[in-house]
Amino acid sequence: MDPKLLFWTAALINLAVLCGFALSGVRFARRGEIARHRRAMKVASWMIIAFLGAYVLKVVLLGREDQSVWTLFDVWVLRIHELFVAVMLSGGTVAWLQVKKLVGTRLVTHDPNDPMPDPKVVRRHRIAGRTAVTGAVFAFLLAIGVLAGMFARL
Repeated sequence: MDPKLLFWTAALINLAVLCGFALSGVRFARRGEIARHRRAMKVASWMIIAFLGAYVLKVVLLGREDQSVWTLFDVWVLRIHELFVAVMLSGGTVAWLQVKKLVGTRLVTHDPNDPMPDPKVVRRHRIAGRTAVTGAVFAFLLAIGVLAGMFARL
């Protein structure tokens, strides 16, 4: 098997698992299980960091894909996939920046002596998080198409 296809197959599996953690993290947040939500989102974040490190190694060791043999449709699927990855990363970054303002509040600690969170911060965190998870799911769906195109060109 082509090492690049092996890498991208592993990357697709990574993205699928990442989406699973992110979606379960959303479910935990809705149930008020903030500690579990936080753990799930940290795992998803580390999976992104691990992929980025692996991608750099892949480019150094195996090089980039030759897109000159790709159809225009395949290139567009890749570009839209990359757009959703950017949406995921942007939303996740904003959510992470907002959560720093929520850490000492009773939303997180469940301690009635701690201050109430700023509703604007909670709303921004929620919207950014939903944006990140939505971007991840759409990036995954399009990644299936990108990988299918790679296998079809064998």
